[in-house]
Amino acid sequence: MTPARSPKAGPSRDRYVLKRVADWLARFRRDGVWMQRLALLAAFVTLVAVLTEYPGGNDETAVRNAIETEEIATQEWQAAFAFETVDLQATREAREEAADRVPPVYIVDEERVENRLRSLRERINALRDERSALEQAIREALLASTSEQSAEEVVSRAVHDFAEDLSERRSLFQDLDSPALLVPWLKPRTDTLPARVFAENGGEAPRETERLDGPEPGAMEFAHLPELAPVAREGLEHVLTAGVLSSGTRESLAETRDTAAQIHIVRGEGSPDLPRSGQEALSAVPTVSEAAVLLRERLEDEIGDRQETEEDSGDTGIEPARLAAAAAAVARQDLRDTLVHDPVTTANHRETARNAVDPVMKPIRRLEIMQEQGRPWTEQSRSDVRAYLERKHANTQPSGATWGALAAHMIFAGLALAAIYRTLPIVTGRRDDPQTFLYLALIVLCGILIAGWVIGFLAPSGFAVPAMAGAVLLAILTNTRLAAITSLVAVVMLSIQYNYDWRLLVVMGAMALTGVLSVHKVRRRSEMAAAGTKATAAGLGVMLAIILATEPPFIEMAPQKLALLGLNGLACMLIIPGLLPPLERMFGVTTDIQLLEYSDLNNELLSRLAMEAPATYSHSLMLGQLAEAAASAVGANGLQTRVAAYYHDIGKMRRPEYFTENQTGVNIHDALAPRLSAQAIAAHVTDGAALAEEHHLPAPLVDAIREHHGTTLIGCFYQRALAQHKPEEVSEDDYRYPGPKPQSRETAILMICDGVESGVRSIKRPDEQCIREFVNKLVDARAADGQFDECDLTLRDLDVIKQVLSKRVLTHYHHRAEYPELPGLAEQPPNVIPMAGGTEQ
Repeated sequence: MTPARSPKAGPSRDRYVLKRVADWLARFRRDGVWMQRLALLAAFVTLVAVLTEYPGGNDETAVRNAIETEEIATQEWQAAFAFETVDLQATREAREEAADRVPPVYIVDEERVENRLRSLRERINALRDERSALEQAIREALLASTSEQSAEEVVSRAVHDFAEDLSERRSLFQDLDSPALLVPWLKPRTDTLPARVFAENGGEAPRETERLDGPEPGAMEFAHLPELAPVAREGLEHVLTAGVLSSGTRESLAETRDTAAQIHIVRGEGSPDLPRSGQEALSAVPTVSEAAVLLRERLEDEIGDRQETEEDSGDTGIEPARLAAAAAAVARQDLRDTLVHDPVTTANHRETARNAVDPVMKPIRRLEIMQEQGRPWTEQSRSDVRAYLERKHANTQPSGATWGALAAHMIFAGLALAAIYRTLPIVTGRRDDPQTFLYLALIVLCGILIAGWVIGFLAPSGFAVPAMAGAVLLAILTNTRLAAITSLVAVVMLSIQYNYDWRLLVVMGAMALTGVLSVHKVRRRSEMAAAGTKATAAGLGVMLAIILATEPPFIEMAPQKLALLGLNGLACMLIIPGLLPPLERMFGVTTDIQLLEYSDLNNELLSRLAMEAPATYSHSLMLGQLAEAAASAVGANGLQTRVAAYYHDIGKMRRPEYFTENQTGVNIHDALAPRLSAQAIAAHVTDGAALAEEHHLPAPLVDAIREHHGTTLIGCFYQRALAQHKPEEVSEDDYRYPGPKPQSRETAILMICDGVESGVRSIKRPDEQCIREFVNKLVDARAADGQFDECDLTLRDLDVIKQVLSKRVLTHYHHRAEYPELPGLAEQPPNVIPMAGGTEQ
């Protein structure tokens, strides 16, 4: 076979290379291998870094500790070479000066803007609501007029009188400067008003109006209100969104800052013609009174532009300036200050400005004394000596022994990671996520070693390192096998980090293994504390045995080591519950503890379900008991199945009346087409998943909501559609749930139990034979429909589930004994309610 030849050099070859690289990256990204390799590489670098020490590291560490902890210098520090160091005072002053130049941040309160716009809408709607009353007043005025009065004059006077009455009658308009400002709002269109028909009186004047001819009552329309309403709203929204300061705020800012002071304004998305964020001069930001002038000017421009561009302006004799004054008068009532100081963002901006200033350096000459012996340390002298040691350390070249130690640590780190990586497929189950388990194991391993590196500066013995906390956390989040192996690898590396201390290896190993073996299944926080107590007791016992075997029993260090180990155990009991929730959320791991928290019936979603769909809530509780029993019988996670049952139908809260159990006599589906009914029923799956994600439910619960119906057929509406249409006109896919099919045994069991619990209610007189036949028929139908093809349920599991459900359902729907009527109770006192004895009604 002739090997493939690569393209010649040039643009085509460059495209060929890029395509090969892209294909390679896509393949590794798709398989997840590249992420694992990056994680392993990061862990390798971390382990080598925390294990490796450079020459003089221990001495230098002691010197640094002395510098940081001493109050009085025990030796003189003289520079052996010239260098530069940070001038702390000058740097602090420069950074504070830069921070002072940063203007304060004010944000536009969108809620306040919305409230003001809502108030304006209420005013405008109040004007609209007066249309019928205004029309009645105009008609009455026209009927009362004579031929000597023009219709325009009569209407104008009626509108003006109505405006005066409205301003007195409605509190929304009592603050207007003049009731005449309401006239343009209330002005009617003349073509929607009736014409007067005058009585015949022999040609004498004036003639009285006999009747009105033209549009019937209710046909009147406003002339300018439809135009003024959006203009007033847009103008008010623009001014409020641009930002309005209270008078007191601007005065206080003017006093504290110079005349050229600026403020930083952050706006929302309310007005697209305004920048989202920017600095503006303080004098350019209006107060409420100044904003009223800006509002009037903007409305004049807007109304003038509109009347110029519109061909039919609906001329009613009102000038644009008067229209603008009317719009401004109504909108001005809702002008308020909208800028609110944001101290957090202001502080962040100023901190950013401080950090952007480079440190001010000062020279240290050769042989200059940085700190005198016997004198107190100052912040500047500590900084000078610290910089001197860093410069000295940077000039020191590693020796051959250090390179050998570095190579040894690289080998140790590589073997440790290889042990975890190669063991991972053996210790993970079919439903476990190996990639997540790998990341958690690497985090625990690196976390223990980093903690050992940090704690080594404070407690050189290493017995304060919380290795047991990492082991217990890994056991809860993954499984005991991976936790045991990872913790053993971690304590081996920890002993290497502390100069190959075998005592540390034995004690930390005993604590880690005891903690792992004590948390096989954790459902209460107290069980974590119990595991920590057992692990601490094991560590103390092993430590005591080592002291008795290798050291004199009454040396001074023995009580300190035991106390340090006890404090280590106490710290682990605090670390484990503190780190468990963030790790659960970070890696999407759902533990039994988290499930128990969501099983609380006082949860917000469950409380809403009980109030909005009580029958569905009752069904979910009953289903939870059935599902837990069935799942536990086949070795699945019964707790997860029960909690999933509680939440599986939360999507019904959106339209509870569409479901039979929540209906009270009227079936809404009688008025709907079968396809629409099927879509409404199937929507509770997607609605429930969306609601679960909105409330951040764990992934297994969200999956259960999506999968608990799989892709099953909504049979009743499908049959109804077949009865109403030709078979070829009905698509079965339109009457199936969206899916997907159950991906785990827990959701498959939930599907079976859901169908059994709801379907058995349709059996009129349930007995053992009827219930068993119903359960067998339902499970077989689901299996024949392929609903279990993508999960791990076996035929044996299905048989066990059938038996458990039949027994549980039969127990729940058992018959009660019938009690005969007692003789002599036919006639009862009037205050006694007769009851039938034992007969089912």
